[in-house]
Amino acid sequence: MKAVSLLDVNLFLTREGISVKKTLRVVLALILVLSTLAACSNKNNGGNEAQTTPSTTESASTNPEAKPNEFGWELPEKTIEFSYYAGQANPDKAGKNAKQLQQYILDKFNVKINKLVYDVKRDERQNLMLVSNDYPEVIAGMDEATVSKWVAQGKAIELGQFIDKYAPHIKEQLGDLYKTYLTDGKLYALPSYWGLLPIPDYAAHMRYDYLNELGNPTFETPDQFYDILKQMQAKHPKNDKGEKTYALTSYAPVTTNTVPTLAGIWGLKEGYKVTPEGVMTHWVNTPEGLELTKFMNKIFRDGLLDPDSFINKYENMKAKMSTDRVMGYVGAWWIGWNAGHELWQKADTKWTEDKRFMQYALKAPNAEKSYMSGKNARSGNMTIITDKAKNPEDIVKWLDFSMTDIGTRLIGWGVPNTDKSTWKFENDQPSFVDAAKQAILDSTFDYDAGELIGMDQLNLVSPDGTMKDDGKSTYWYDQNFNEEAKWKKMLNDNLKDTIYDNTFGNIPILANNPLAVTDKQITDLLETLWAKAVMSKTEEESVANFKAMQDKLNDAGLNKIEQFKSEEYQRRLKEWK
Repeated sequence: MKAVSLLDVNLFLTREGISVKKTLRVVLALILVLSTLAACSNKNNGGNEAQTTPSTTESASTNPEAKPNEFGWELPEKTIEFSYYAGQANPDKAGKNAKQLQQYILDKFNVKINKLVYDVKRDERQNLMLVSNDYPEVIAGMDEATVSKWVAQGKAIELGQFIDKYAPHIKEQLGDLYKTYLTDGKLYALPSYWGLLPIPDYAAHMRYDYLNELGNPTFETPDQFYDILKQMQAKHPKNDKGEKTYALTSYAPVTTNTVPTLAGIWGLKEGYKVTPEGVMTHWVNTPEGLELTKFMNKIFRDGLLDPDSFINKYENMKAKMSTDRVMGYVGAWWIGWNAGHELWQKADTKWTEDKRFMQYALKAPNAEKSYMSGKNARSGNMTIITDKAKNPEDIVKWLDFSMTDIGTRLIGWGVPNTDKSTWKFENDQPSFVDAAKQAILDSTFDYDAGELIGMDQLNLVSPDGTMKDDGKSTYWYDQNFNEEAKWKKMLNDNLKDTIYDNTFGNIPILANNPLAVTDKQITDLLETLWAKAVMSKTEEESVANFKAMQDKLNDAGLNKIEQFKSEEYQRRLKEWK
């Protein structure tokens, strides 16, 4: 609409025989109205005036008269509410465990967080969400390949536009890591469980009470480890139900749950041989890969490898470990605890503390160093805000609080200041509840009760590294007293030299990469082909099957995967340092 001048109005009035003098006030009013209409028209049609992107609903603005709560959070006038998908779990159990913390956050922060889980595999559910266009405002626990898929389809919103304005703590906490999450300068996802916590993750497990029966012999190499397991099995060939026992077990997929730790024992990093220049070679294409395969084949040929190792579900393996049918395991340290003394101390009135799986380091003779626990400070768990979010800025505000040290304590340790709490928050200071701390030290801590107060139930972006405010506290409550806890200290001391930073080497194949399909095909082939090599009747047959596996996987594109990862590793060496 064209702007109207005072001359235009005068000419109009004169032509119509209307006295300008008598109608001056009318003219001025008319000019004001017309000018306003012109300005509105200009703005609505893309004028040069500063524009803002309107939100579909009103943001939960902060009450200017409200004081921050004891956690430093300014209460919004309107309740901030959003739902997020957390992955696969039993919905009833997940709802029960999250309920108390959800209510606490609603009462103290005026934030309502609805946690959604489904008893189906995470990737299946996420694919269904994409196809049906039915998903919540936030999705947590994505790997970076899945994030890229959602970004490509326009389902994940860009978060950088909100960080500087609403989230001062996110960049501060992430520090140099922040730039590693950017894609072409844009931020689409934030990590959870990120940071470096200097404790081991993976180990070789052995029945500690059985080891003491043998006089507590020392060992270092894989062969020495197996020799002791073999002696244990000979001494306990059946459990008290008459069921056959085994030296070693695993659960499917073994090439994911056991092999990376085995490869670390042979000096590889997360299944890859990595040169100082950044050349990455998959374990299948290394002499070390052949050696670890021959090691597992020997256990199989001796009849001491659990024959269900390649088909076990975790619960099946746990049942065998907890019913005295297994002498050892290679993998995550908490599996030996979860499938061992954490069950026995509750169920067996005659249980003694030596009856447990203990965790140890192993190193192959030709390995320069054992790399059993690779740390990825960036994390592999990502959280996105989807295009379903009506007020993403409010969600970002909550994510910002969750990244603070006190927010991390709340999310990691659960509700404070109740008779069931593990910690207190009084006079702006956090402190541990003595009884809960002592239970950790005594290995009697009730993790089920801990879940009920919300421990690790609502993690969207909280880190699991060491907190910055005191330089020692960590998200995982039971990792705060390692130097005082007898068994945890023994575990950490045994494995301290096997921990390394693998942030640069943790390289996913993203969904928009043409190699993504190749990577999936290789992963599927690998489990089947390696099982055949391990379960060969002779060593010669095992070697032949291993070489056949090499050929098939390289024909399928494994060499291309190695080339891509090497180039990406070298780029990171150059740009991230």
